[in-house]
Amino acid sequence: MMYNEKLVRFFKSKGLKQKEVGEILGFSPAMIGRYLHGTAGIGPEFLMSLNKNFPELDLNDLFLDESSNSNKANNLRDNYETSLLSDVNDIEVRLKKVKEKLLRQIKVE
Repeated sequence: MMYNEKLVRFFKSKGLKQKEVGEILGFSPAMIGRYLHGTAGIGPEFLMSLNKNFPELDLNDLFLDESSNSNKANNLRDNYETSLLSDVNDIEVRLKKVKEKLLRQIKVE
């Protein structure tokens, strides 16, 4: 489902008509119509107004491609956690080597 279809569904769930959406967001009803029909691309001003006036609307979900892997965020998180654990292990190994080197230097002195 495209972002414009998600917006239509969202505004319909709120019981809002195109004119009311325009009044709330500060855009003409004609421009709102173009956004909702997908004939005009939305810009940052529209997104900021959406976020300000409808904070319950998750803009990330609005642009999430549902036909693609819906677990992308979870996969990214899992990869990040794995990478982070690997980095922590690497740091621990390096710290151990530094500690051993320092202990050897103390014994020599």
